[in-house]
Amino acid sequence: MSGSFESVKREAVQLERQLEDKIARFQQLTQKWSAATHSTDLGNSLNRAELGLTENSSEAIASLQIEIPRLFSQLHDVIHGRLIPAAALPSQRAVGNRYRDIWQDLRSDYDKSLTVLRRAKERHELLAGAAASSSDDGRDPGMESLLRERNHINNSMNAAASVIGQAESVRQDLRWQGRSLRSAGTLINAITTNIPGLNGLVEQIRRRRSRDDQIVAGVIASCIVFTLWYLFG
Repeated sequence: MSGSFESVKREAVQLERQLEDKIARFQQLTQKWSAATHSTDLGNSLNRAELGLTENSSEAIASLQIEIPRLFSQLHDVIHGRLIPAAALPSQRAVGNRYRDIWQDLRSDYDKSLTVLRRAKERHELLAGAAASSSDDGRDPGMESLLRERNHINNSMNAAASVIGQAESVRQDLRWQGRSLRSAGTLINAITTNIPGLNGLVEQIRRRRSRDDQIVAGVIASCIVFTLWYLFG
């Protein structure tokens, strides 16, 4: 059973790494796409090439939107269909729960990137419609005023998005640190489970050290009392 669990765990690790790589690429592309639409909205001179967008970027985003859900489905089946049912030891069940949390974290990151992409596309379509209306009917002062107000709002949103991005980066670092700590805890649990009597040995060492500390403290206290008696007696 342990060999089967380790085999399924290795498969889960491979799928997790593939998902992380593709989600990181998807986040990079969606952020560039969002920056491109903001740049156009604000009348900046940056073009897509300067932002790192190429003609294949849209195709890459569409391809990732197919590949990432497929990997999510595969990892979900591995975790809930094979990894967790194969867990017989407490340490193995902890590994199964950890990978379930990893799946949920990755899904949350992907959903956030989908939201960024959807808003960027909506903004692009809105601006394209406004530009077409201006070219057909001439310059509309009311529309220009609305666009200026919208630019101010977008500036504020960009500042807020920057702060949120920094917070998200910190959260990502904390999440990775948490994973490392959980992995270390899982390893310790596995060691204590596989080596009988290890907990008892650790407890005996702790008691012995406590007793030795008490003896040393008693000797030091006796020396101090004797010294005081000798000096002032």
